[in-house]
Amino acid sequence: MEANFFRFLSAELASTLVGRRIDKVFGPAPGVWVLAIQNTGDPLHLIFRPAKSAGHLFLSATKPVNPQTAPAMAMWFRKRLRNRRILAAHRDWPNLRLALELSPRTDPDGKTFLILDCRTGLSLADELPPTFAVEPEWPALEDVIEDQDIWRDHPHISPPLRKVLAALPEDRAHALYFAVATASADRFHLTRSGDSWAPPTAWPSGGDDEIFESALAAAQTYGERTLFPLLDMEEDKAQTVQLKRLRKKLKRNLASLDQEQARLEQFAAEQVKAEALQAELYRFKDAEGLESVDVTHPVHGPMTVSLNPFLSPTENMERYFKLSAKAQRGFPHVERRRRELLAQLAQAEDGTLELHPAQAAKGDPEPEGPASLPKRFRGLAVRLFKTTDGFTVIRGKNKQANHDILSKAASPFDYWFHVEDGPSSHVILKRDHPGQDVPESTLVQAAILCGLKSYRKDDGKADVMYALVKDVRKVKGFNPGQVAVDRKLGTLRVELDPDLEQKLG
Repeated sequence: MEANFFRFLSAELASTLVGRRIDKVFGPAPGVWVLAIQNTGDPLHLIFRPAKSAGHLFLSATKPVNPQTAPAMAMWFRKRLRNRRILAAHRDWPNLRLALELSPRTDPDGKTFLILDCRTGLSLADELPPTFAVEPEWPALEDVIEDQDIWRDHPHISPPLRKVLAALPEDRAHALYFAVATASADRFHLTRSGDSWAPPTAWPSGGDDEIFESALAAAQTYGERTLFPLLDMEEDKAQTVQLKRLRKKLKRNLASLDQEQARLEQFAAEQVKAEALQAELYRFKDAEGLESVDVTHPVHGPMTVSLNPFLSPTENMERYFKLSAKAQRGFPHVERRRRELLAQLAQAEDGTLELHPAQAAKGDPEPEGPASLPKRFRGLAVRLFKTTDGFTVIRGKNKQANHDILSKAASPFDYWFHVEDGPSSHVILKRDHPGQDVPESTLVQAAILCGLKSYRKDDGKADVMYALVKDVRKVKGFNPGQVAVDRKLGTLRVELDPDLEQKLG
């Protein structure tokens, strides 16, 4: 994050946060922190991801999806921050640090300051360094342009600032430098660089910028566009690591099963010894201390059978029969388990095996649902479609899938579709971030896919309502698939094209 933009952002954050309470702390991904902030009306979340260059710090009404089990450090911070009020904010903006002064606590860990360092992360402290909020000096513009290492002693003279100043005519460079030094900027800029977004700045890039009247708005737009897709990538990464570990475990289990198979086959061979002893038991059944006997099997002919000298010949014979019987009982279980492991390994090899959190921890997954679904969608009875504009659409196949789809396959900023005034499938239209625009053609296609699996499927037309997922609630006592909608975004009347499923599926 650029230091001069952080100067404005930290000031606006301080104005917004002081006087509010920290309700809870979440850790949706490694290195990402979400602080739920007390607010009337829409939820308010302070989302923080430190990084040396393109970090994130912004406020959003949308909370990123969290793992079912909170990370240990999230629980550690939650215990120390929950229900503490933000009394003041201290800004060390040249070094990208914001310290929130918290209401006191009596326990030993009740430290005074929560420090958000955009380079190193989140920490608690009893005191701030004496130089924490000291305003920096501003060198002459000529030194800024000529000295490439000036940022080492003056971190607020950032490389992006030097680059833009060097590219401007002298008079405009002086005007921009003065505006930055006196914190008089009143517009903030977000620039697209190829397929990605550059971090926001307090000056224009010279290209086709998006312009914002507040640093908070620029930081939120940049954060939601870039961090939410990054969190999806982290989820993929975790899934890949789990599948890799699982493949190794399945192969180890198959090797162990081969050893068990060999052991049972040895036990099964004891049947021949038992039958040979049984055929000539009359010769030595009362003998004692025998270590072996020479006998003739009715089928396999003469053989020497080893005996346990501490057991009678009869007891040796019974022992051999029991071992053989044990093998016969074990063979079906070994074969069944082998089929299960091979099936799971095949799914793990092609990446179609869903890992549920508890199963991933034990390494004993349970494959279920369609074999072609990615990530969170696996294990759900759903069908996936891709619209002509490239958006993913998920449609439930039954009541339970309609019930699970909201929590297991949808983000709060996705769109939810349902036919009005009657039963239908639930349909989710996935978005990358809360501010992503969805073309009208994609909305219509999602509505048609919903209508084709509803009580209106044979009517030719259907009225389909849609809403944000965050405005759709499961209600205790309702049947699976029944929900309450707090606010609709609109209703689409669409013509039901039965061929669309094949085109988009």
